[in-house]
Amino acid sequence: MCIRSFLFGILLFINVFLFSQHEHGHYILPDSDTLERKLGRDLDKGRFEFHARSFFMSTVNRGDLLDYSAMAAGAGLGYYSPKWKGFHFGFSGFFVFQLFEHNIYKSDPTTNNTNRYEILLFDMNDFSNRRDLDRLEEFYLQYDYKKFSVKLGRQAFDSPLLNEQDNRMRENLYGGISANYSWKNWKFIGAAFDHVTIRGTVDWYTIDESFGVYPFGRNSFGTPSEYKGNISTNGIGVLGAKHKSARTDAQFWNYYVDNVFNMTYGRAVEKWKWNDKEIFTGIEGFYQTAIADGGNIDPKKAFIVPDESTFAIGGTLGVKKKANKLSLNYLHISDQGRFLFPREWGRERFFASLPRERFEGSGAVDALMLKYTYHKDKSPWTMEFGASTVNHAKLDAYEHNKYGVPSYFHFVGMVDYKFKGYLEGLDIKLLVAQKTAKNPAEIPDQFRINRVDLWNFNFIVDYRF
Repeated sequence: MCIRSFLFGILLFINVFLFSQHEHGHYILPDSDTLERKLGRDLDKGRFEFHARSFFMSTVNRGDLLDYSAMAAGAGLGYYSPKWKGFHFGFSGFFVFQLFEHNIYKSDPTTNNTNRYEILLFDMNDFSNRRDLDRLEEFYLQYDYKKFSVKLGRQAFDSPLLNEQDNRMRENLYGGISANYSWKNWKFIGAAFDHVTIRGTVDWYTIDESFGVYPFGRNSFGTPSEYKGNISTNGIGVLGAKHKSARTDAQFWNYYVDNVFNMTYGRAVEKWKWNDKEIFTGIEGFYQTAIADGGNIDPKKAFIVPDESTFAIGGTLGVKKKANKLSLNYLHISDQGRFLFPREWGRERFFASLPRERFEGSGAVDALMLKYTYHKDKSPWTMEFGASTVNHAKLDAYEHNKYGVPSYFHFVGMVDYKFKGYLEGLDIKLLVAQKTAKNPAEIPDQFRINRVDLWNFNFIVDYRF
């Protein structure tokens, strides 16, 4: 059965059930043998959410290398029930249509490389499906009691590494259980997931199946990675703690992937007043190590080499005055190994991160980034500009450079406008990214296309109510 039809049937049932509780626009008072109508009246107090989204993206590569562009549009509907004795549920679905594409299904004739960015607007695993990409998304039961809550089922999850990764048409969602507890200025989070649906796909995957859905680079031996379809794990366990006060914002996370790896991440930001300005400084870092055989007893089929470990440290220093915020950000990843966290599960949020590139898969990295943000309370405008310099290991140093990314300069500009009044809920965004290789004459085209010496343009329109 088509997921869209399934969702429509559920929504139709709810509406028919609710409307049966009314007569000429008024509730019928239940009698002793029509108690089921109370459920309908309670469900009528639930919340429907509608989301429409369109996304145009274009990548212009250097010289004769292929250029790409595509446009997608879609819409979704969700229902979130009111609470009954602490219990409530929610479900949602979304569909996507391809309106336009240029070259995204072609291999570049010079390098034989395929498209990297635009393909994730659609289903990267089924090129023939361009008109009807349906996905059942959230589907959960939640229980709340005072400052404690637990959620079971398909759900969104937010953390610095495991997250929604919402920068295409649809985001990541996770299947399993999560819980959180708030105490004073602290919030404690725990989760265990065994399924995930991934940005750029319409399917749900077990955690071991999700390794290698995206292109998977080379292993530390210099040969193509073979972990796709060869990883053995029971799932992901997450523990987190967040602390927020007037001056301090800190969070600590541990990601345990059974039989594969363990990663601990933490950050803390401190701020204080200085005349009419706010000064802030922060530090972050992670430590990662393999568990057991790294996913497979054969090192060439493992996600991470057994006994491999690495760490990183970063920082931020900035000043904020009214609507203006300026910061200098840094990240260093050690040369002990590579930072490895499946790109299918989320996007890293380091101080030095910028859109359209990641640090995952890399070791021996130094990145320095300057960022300016303009955002005024109650203003519809948000603007952000970033410029960074990123030093990677050599292209053939696979023990430190999984995807063969050259050292580069990175520039990003973003303008976002959220409408008020009659058009409230409408949001338009323009994002432009540019990456330039530091030594362009030394970069073979196969390591240039979709990595460096390119422009990437994005125009996104969202409407929610």
